[in-house]
Amino acid sequence: MTQPAADRVRFQFVTQCPRDDGCGVFVLQMLTGKPYEQIAGMIDWGAQTNHYTTWTELRGVLTELGWQTGGLRKAESWGDVCGLAVVHVEGDHFILYDADNAVFYDPGQPDGPDLHSRLVPVNYLAVQSPENGV
Repeated sequence: MTQPAADRVRFQFVTQCPRDDGCGVFVLQMLTGKPYEQIAGMIDWGAQTNHYTTWTELRGVLTELGWQTGGLRKAESWGDVCGLAVVHVEGDHFILYDADNAVFYDPGQPDGPDLHSRLVPVNYLAVQSPENGV
């Protein structure tokens, strides 16, 4: 693990460990700064106890919170991912990637943001904050 310099870290890191669910909600928690319970409460899981999310649910929460999202884009490598993005990687997992600073925020890791990832991106959603367009 190679941790980035503090000036490159834009988001407070939150790990999902030791849980095996909730990666999408944890990504949105890091991205928006909102508590896990608030974000989870915005998704209708019905009787489902595990918090597994889909793109539809993630986009719905982002839209409700005023975030702008582009279209879902395919990615074959990290070089394909632009700007600030929620990324779906192989193994059915979501992470937050800040391509501008080359920092990976993987909630499946316990140790914080990293400059490297062995995960393989599948597709991503570029996002912009309602406050400052970043």
